[in-house]
Amino acid sequence: MATDVFDSWLARFDAAVAARGRGPFTYPRAFHHDGGGHGFHLVFGSVVHGDEVGSLPAVVAIAEALVAGTLRHAGRLTLFVGNPEAARAGQRFLEADLNRVFMDEPPDCHEVRRARELRPVLDAADVFIDLHQTIEHTRHAFYIFPFQEDGWLWARALGATAMWVTRHQGTANSTGAMCADEYVRARQLPGITIELSQRGFGTGAEPRAEAAIRRARALSDAIAGGTTTQRDAARAEPELTFLVTTHREKFDRDDLALRPGLDNFLEVRAGDLLSAPGAPELRAPRDGWILFPKYPPRLADGSYKKPLPGEIYRIVTPLPGHPRDLYR
Repeated sequence: MATDVFDSWLARFDAAVAARGRGPFTYPRAFHHDGGGHGFHLVFGSVVHGDEVGSLPAVVAIAEALVAGTLRHAGRLTLFVGNPEAARAGQRFLEADLNRVFMDEPPDCHEVRRARELRPVLDAADVFIDLHQTIEHTRHAFYIFPFQEDGWLWARALGATAMWVTRHQGTANSTGAMCADEYVRARQLPGITIELSQRGFGTGAEPRAEAAIRRARALSDAIAGGTTTQRDAARAEPELTFLVTTHREKFDRDDLALRPGLDNFLEVRAGDLLSAPGAPELRAPRDGWILFPKYPPRLADGSYKKPLPGEIYRIVTPLPGHPRDLYR
C-alpha cells in the first residue's frame, strides 16, 4: 500500500470531521452526522485492520456528501477509521489485532487503547457494520458473523452480498478475544462484518462499501419513518446462501505451506492436494470451498514470523437448512 495514497484519503476524512464534527465522541477519527429526524444510529467501521484500506474512499465519499448536503440522512450516522497508525506502517496491526481486543482489561498496548477509545462509539450504535477485506483474492464478497435474527434481517435487506459464513451465536470467533461486531452483539444488537474484496485500494471494496452504507442509510430512514419494517425490507430481497466452517487446518509448524493459487471460495474436493511441493502433505478432508488461505512471508532463516495464525486454511460448506431453525 502506498502511504501517500492512504494519507491523502485520511486527510480528506479528517477535513470532513473538522467540517461536521465528532458528535458526542472523543475519538478523533470518527465522523458523526445527526439529521435530527430520528434517533436511530448507524455505525460503520473502516480500517480496523491496517492493511484493509479499500473501504476508506467510500467512507470519505459518504462523509463528504453528508457535509455538502448532496446526501441526506434523517437519523444519526457515524463513520470511523479504526487503526490508521497500522495502515501508515503498512501493517495489519502494531502490537495486537485490534479486532480481537474489545473485552475488559486485556494487556495494555496501542490496539487495546484504541479499542477503549472506540467502545463509546459502539456503545451508541443501533446497528454496526464493519467493512473488512481478505488477505488473498476472494471470488465473492461475503458476510461473516454468527446468526442473530436482527443481524440476518439487516444483512438480507442490505443485499451487500448473497453469501453468509455463519455459526451459532454462542460460538466465539477466537478463544479469549472479542471482535468489534461481537462487542455490539453482546448488547443484543446487530453487529455485521462484510468481507468486501481482497485487501488494498482498487480491488472492488469501494463501490461495495459505498452501496452498503447508502442502502443502510435509506433503510434506517424508511424503518424509522414507518414506511417499511425491518422484516418487510428483508423479505423484499433474495434469501442469503448460508455457509458454515466445517474444517480448520491448524497452522502450528514452520514447515507447513500451501500450494500457490489458493484463494477464497476456490472449490475443492475431498482428497485434493493443498500443500506446496516439499511441504508436509495437506489434503482437503471434504468437499467445500477454501476460506482464508495463509501465505505469510518467511524470515531469512526460513521460519515464519511469529506468532503464526491459528489456521492455515479453513473449508466452508452449505448449511443444511436455515440457521433460524438450526441454531435455536
